[in-house]
Amino acid sequence: MQRKSKQLDGRQRLMLGLAEAAAQRGEHFFYVLIPEPLEPLSRDEKYANPLGEALGELGEITGGGSQLGEADTIAFCGLDVVVNDRERGLKVIRDCLRACGAPSDTRIEEYVPEFAELPL
Repeated sequence: MQRKSKQLDGRQRLMLGLAEAAAQRGEHFFYVLIPEPLEPLSRDEKYANPLGEALGELGEITGGGSQLGEADTIAFCGLDVVVNDRERGLKVIRDCLRACGAPSDTRIEEYVPEFAELPL
């Protein structure tokens, strides 16, 4: 697991708040950053819907977004995922996204107990 000590940017501070709220409920929050320029409907069709089905009772997709880049391009897209079992949830996330063709440099961000970037 790759741990990084760094200053969080605005997006990451928002994700930290979501992670802390999930932890208070006894759940685990992950932000999956997919370096692919997908519009919301395409992102949901390719990744969110299959992952939501794969998670089943283990968790759910609680949000998602696309980060705009230069000249109104999409730099990356992402999914907010909450699971009730960290290890099993990570395995499902990784297995499902690999099966869906996610780029190998996709990363899973974890915020609690400290920020970490986990490989796909």
